[in-house]
Amino acid sequence: MLRSAMIAALAALALAGCEAADNEAEAPDVRASTVVVPETRVDAVPQEEPAVARSQWEAVNENARIRTGNLRVSLASGVRGGPLIFAFANGITIEAQPYDVAPADSRSGVGGQSFAAVLGGDPRVDTHLYRVISENVARTARDGGLCGEILTRHMAASEFVDGSGRWVFKLAAFSGEAAPPSGADPVLCRAYSYTAD
Repeated sequence: MLRSAMIAALAALALAGCEAADNEAEAPDVRASTVVVPETRVDAVPQEEPAVARSQWEAVNENARIRTGNLRVSLASGVRGGPLIFAFANGITIEAQPYDVAPADSRSGVGGQSFAAVLGGDPRVDTHLYRVISENVARTARDGGLCGEILTRHMAASEFVDGSGRWVFKLAAFSGEAAPPSGADPVLCRAYSYTAD
């Protein structure tokens, strides 16, 4: 009886050894030592080309609240890459043609500052650059156009999600003949900030 119990125990051990060998054969290769690799990927900041996904913007910084009011941005021809219409609640309407897209951490030409510094935006997003085709200023506009009494010649804008999770729209207006980015120091008028309605 003792002998039959020992034979049964040995058979059980042999069977368990065979199953373990089968499982090891099917298991993926496992490194002998643990390798820890730091995660170097950084989540991209969600961003959009202006006027494509959102069009209504509420003024949030002092310049925008006092001088422009809320903003509506739309495609002039309904086609991406064509002119945009920037319609401000105080009566300023600008038609502008995109001419370039630059990283926000690149130099704007304004006193050695980056576009992110000029806009008060995120250095990880793109800045869309526009040449102003026309600027119409109604009598109701408190201080003239985006550059006051001087004609606005160029604009820079970015649309992205900020640290608090809100979609924001940053806009800078330039009055000089030199188009940003330029070593000829484009004349920055003001920067405006908006958030999605």
